[in-house]
Amino acid sequence: MADRFNAPDWEREHLLAGFDRFHTRLVDWARTAPSWPPFAAAERLITRLEPRLRVPEIDLDRALVIGFLGGSGTGKSTLFNALLGRSISRAGKEYRPMTRRAIVACHPDVDPCFLGLDADAMEVHPLNIPLLQQMILVDCPDPDTQDPDDGSGGQRHLDILRTVLPHCDVIVHTVTSQKYKSHVVGQELLKNAPGRQILYVQTHSAIDADNRADLRTYLDALGLRVPEVFRFDAVEALAHQEHGEPVDGDFSRFRDLLEHELASRARHRIRRANLLGLYEWLLATIKTPITGRLEGVTRLEQAMEQDRSALLAKVRTRMTERIDTNRRLWRSRALRQLTQTWGAGPLAGLLGLWSAGGSLIRSLILLRARTPTQALLAGGLALSQLVGEKWRERQATTAWAAETDLGLTAADLARARSVLRGHLADAEIELATATPASGSSGDLSSEQLAAVALQVYQKLESDIAEVIERRVARRAGRLVHIVFELAFCILPAYLVFHMGRNFFYEHLWLNSPLLGLDFFFQAAFWCLLWGVVIGALLLNWLNGGLERQLKEVVVRLSPEHLFDALYADSAAACQAIRHHIDGLATLERDLKQLEDQVGGVLDLGLGALRVGSDDATLRQIGQLETELGPGPHLASS
Repeated sequence: MADRFNAPDWEREHLLAGFDRFHTRLVDWARTAPSWPPFAAAERLITRLEPRLRVPEIDLDRALVIGFLGGSGTGKSTLFNALLGRSISRAGKEYRPMTRRAIVACHPDVDPCFLGLDADAMEVHPLNIPLLQQMILVDCPDPDTQDPDDGSGGQRHLDILRTVLPHCDVIVHTVTSQKYKSHVVGQELLKNAPGRQILYVQTHSAIDADNRADLRTYLDALGLRVPEVFRFDAVEALAHQEHGEPVDGDFSRFRDLLEHELASRARHRIRRANLLGLYEWLLATIKTPITGRLEGVTRLEQAMEQDRSALLAKVRTRMTERIDTNRRLWRSRALRQLTQTWGAGPLAGLLGLWSAGGSLIRSLILLRARTPTQALLAGGLALSQLVGEKWRERQATTAWAAETDLGLTAADLARARSVLRGHLADAEIELATATPASGSSGDLSSEQLAAVALQVYQKLESDIAEVIERRVARRAGRLVHIVFELAFCILPAYLVFHMGRNFFYEHLWLNSPLLGLDFFFQAAFWCLLWGVVIGALLLNWLNGGLERQLKEVVVRLSPEHLFDALYADSAAACQAIRHHIDGLATLERDLKQLEDQVGGVLDLGLGALRVGSDDATLRQIGQLETELGPGPHLASS
């Protein structure tokens, strides 16, 4: 089967596959959108337009449909007749509206039933002429007049018009120098411009002045691209043809453009350009309200950030006070970390006793006991003191870790609740999972605050433990350990030397008396005092600047992590919206690549809806779609 395909066939299939991929991505983007009104509106619009967002192969090969749109008396029907070379549609000034039904001129082999009109709404003229070999001409009803014979309020011709125009590939818009700013005609043109090419014709050139410059200004203000405005007299062209005379050069060029360029060579290119134009208009129409309402999301994000910062400032102040209040706790933890790091050693052992809280004194009491009862009492006293000290330390740690006072007042919470709810309403974000206990909607309950407080203290506990561990490792390393151990051992070593000298030399050789027990107590006292001095110097060296580092830990508290539990749903909603908007930007890039592959039709002099260059125009188009609501003007072809 691959042998049957040549290069153009493969190129065509590749383009169709590109359209299918883009269509699938666009529909998936709409269906997976988070809950937000602009996304919901976009999904509804895409759902309504989805049948027209595909380009079936049969539609590419179908005859080009050209619809004629213009105000009553602008020469629309006359131009229709002139192109056919015969009077098919009623033209003149004696009746308004002159065109009450859709006048369809097509080849006899073509069935115009796809236009969606019943037999009473259209008048079909099968003509076997070269112009209609690959083209269907439709003279549409006038939108700016009412049919006096219409029993349905004079709106039937508008219903016919709005049924036919969505099936047209090209719209021929006729005006005169006197009648080209018709609001009704302009609105109908704008409603049906997305996804269609437009040809602009100023008729009655034989009797009217050239007013194309002003017409360009008017059409440009409507948001329509105007590469060329044709100007000729259709009445003269029809008369010349009826008399077998040559027609005007401008009219002949216009007819050749329709017959040879558009219907024959560029039919597929026009339909693809129309689909790309519809996609471009659709993305721009979707993006306009999203961009406008994104400011509310930005304000919500800024408000959450400001609230986090304000709450965090109060929490930092409270935590700094807690740091100052618990100086002894931090120094005790630093001493305990030091003894764990150093392990064995005379000074390390003394510091361990110091850390235990008076263990050395309790040991001395045991040494002074003369009877078992005294030793038991002394041991009981030491044990009770040790247990009491451990209990007080545990109480201090528990008081630090379980404290739920973050320094936030009821007024602070009420303000955060009010601000968050207000900005959620401005951003049109509804948190479906928000409950009073969750705090996501701004209701900061006591349980929520307790959880945040626990999170704060756990974070500080972890960071403080890390600071103390690093500080001990940096300021009390192996070299410092050796230096302080040697400094502490100087006095005990000298006393041991002195006692050895007294026993082995002075007593044994010189018969001097031995040192008494008082000497040993005094030696122990001076060793203990010497150890206290060395330990105080060491702890002063170790604890110097500790409080400053602990306060820096408080300063480094992150509001994003600290108040995640309070703003999680709101922040997640904002993030989901922005992520989905990024998906829309990706679709725009994909569409641009597809446009580069297909190419444009500007070289044919065709106009279209100008998208993406004028925000005011885009808002006007979006407003028109909102006002129109579901209707036949967006019907599937």
